[in-house]
Amino acid sequence: MPAIHLDRLEQQLNLIFNSDTSGVLFKENFLSLIEAHSNLAYQAGHDLQRKSLTPKLHLPPILMHRVQLRLVSLSNKNPELAIDYAEQLWSINTYETKLFAAIIIGNLSEVLKNEVTQRLLKWGMETTDYEVHQLLFINGSKKIRQTNQNIWLESLLSWIESNDQDQIVIAISAIRALIHDPAFVNLPRIYKIITPLFTNTNRKVNAALQILINDLAEINPNETAHFLSGVLLRFPPKVTKQIIRKSLKLFPEKQQLFLRNSLLSVSEDDQDS
Repeated sequence: MPAIHLDRLEQQLNLIFNSDTSGVLFKENFLSLIEAHSNLAYQAGHDLQRKSLTPKLHLPPILMHRVQLRLVSLSNKNPELAIDYAEQLWSINTYETKLFAAIIIGNLSEVLKNEVTQRLLKWGMETTDYEVHQLLFINGSKKIRQTNQNIWLESLLSWIESNDQDQIVIAISAIRALIHDPAFVNLPRIYKIITPLFTNTNRKVNAALQILINDLAEINPNETAHFLSGVLLRFPPKVTKQIIRKSLKLFPEKQQLFLRNSLLSVSEDDQDS
């Protein structure tokens, strides 16, 4: 991989990030830039650890940084063009270009929140790659979460209430990204949003919900155990029982005992009825 000369790089970026450049031409020029600096040989060893099928270019950190600065600036100064560029970047099947697309929409003004949430849903439904979902939702919802987190939570709730099973799965993936944000502390709201999912018998939804509960068990085992116990008493227990049993080993011993007692209590009630 050739060494990067900063002056030359800035000249290239000036040409690529020209306000007169259409989205299609931007894509062509940008592809030429990143292909010249990609380190595909690095993938042979390191990427064996990845479960994602989306290829990584392993671009130099200085290039990643300089491009991100340009994208954030463009999002603030020319949001219409930024959205066009984001669409072009997202259409390229590499980790880095999808990350750049997410960074663009994640820095758009709150005024454009509808355009942002629409793309988060649309792009999220175009892939089942968890790694891509995480970069999309963590970076793409950034401005919304920072300015008014409730807007993002309401969006997630609307996807869950859509009764579209694919949208529900995407919402669960977005929630997974959210709960791993150290700045997010409103787990009770998450529990409330996902509660209706325990009546959903769709296999894809159940599988996604199981993974989310596993995450929650590790993040806050005490609150999650009490949440699951409460759900067990409120709804038909089939789905909840299955999820608890599969996640049980992730809880500390105290919460395991609590959940086992909850399961026994429900089983006894079933026998009595």
